[in-house]
Amino acid sequence: MDSTHHPARRHSARHLSAVALAAVLLGAALVTGSAQAEPDRSDAVAQVEQAFNAAAAANEEVNQLNSDIAATEAAIAALTTEIAGVQETYEQQRDALGEVIVQQQIDSPLGPTASLLASDSPTAFLEGLSAVQAFNATQAEALEAFSENADDLATRQAQLEQLKATLEADKANADAKKAEVQDAYEAAQAQLAALDASQRARFDSANASQVPNPAAAPSAFSGSAIDFALTQLGKPYRYGGTGPDSYDCSGLTQASFAAAGISIPRTARAQYQASTKVSMSDIQPGDLVFYGNMSHVAIYLGNGQIVEAPSTGGVVRVTSMRGNFTQAGRFG
Repeated sequence: MDSTHHPARRHSARHLSAVALAAVLLGAALVTGSAQAEPDRSDAVAQVEQAFNAAAAANEEVNQLNSDIAATEAAIAALTTEIAGVQETYEQQRDALGEVIVQQQIDSPLGPTASLLASDSPTAFLEGLSAVQAFNATQAEALEAFSENADDLATRQAQLEQLKATLEADKANADAKKAEVQDAYEAAQAQLAALDASQRARFDSANASQVPNPAAAPSAFSGSAIDFALTQLGKPYRYGGTGPDSYDCSGLTQASFAAAGISIPRTARAQYQASTKVSMSDIQPGDLVFYGNMSHVAIYLGNGQIVEAPSTGGVVRVTSMRGNFTQAGRFG
């Protein structure tokens, strides 16, 4: 008999369908709960790498702020010296004008023009008038020079106050960024410590140093920079490190080029800006290669290798050049 004629059977079918649906939803919930309890950690190593990279990028910002602070302090010192010279001239001009005005009042309390008007001699009057005009012209020049010097002094003093304000702001930013670096580094270290044995082995393997296979350097200068960098292999990466015991990325490149006899700026961004730009297709051993966001820099060795102070809390190493490197610059 057709089920449509039996309400009880229809009710039973609906009941079974509801039970089946509930079972499916419960199973899905159990699977979801299991996934939340045991998250997929297949990308945990990459996440640790990213955490260290973020800390290193923040460190380069600190380095740039420190460079800005040093430049501002040098500008303040130079401007202070200039102001001292302008101030000395200002005081000399002021004193000289003051002496002239005092002497003029002593010699002629009513002024030189009043004395001329009292003269009975037309010749003496004309000669005296010429002298007054000459005197007034001389004083006008002195007053104009004094006014210009006073304006210059005020301008430089305003510049000095602006530089001091900039310095204080940069110092505050640097302190805040340093705290950010420390927090990011500690968070990355915690993520590293949370890796299981197999993940830690993958992390260590990915960050191990390769055997250097540098190509012939195009110049003695490039060769010297490379040689120095390779003698630093195994030294620890340290945020803000400039050697000789530890380095950050731009600290290593700066020290390597200093050993080759050339001074380059402190930070990755400034190093790129100061370099002769090179296409990535034309890089040679000794060229600097940079991340596109200027958060990292390394020295190209040739044969697809670089030497770097990595952004992974590791040590100075030789490794294959990664796709993150999209800009290059050359010194020497």
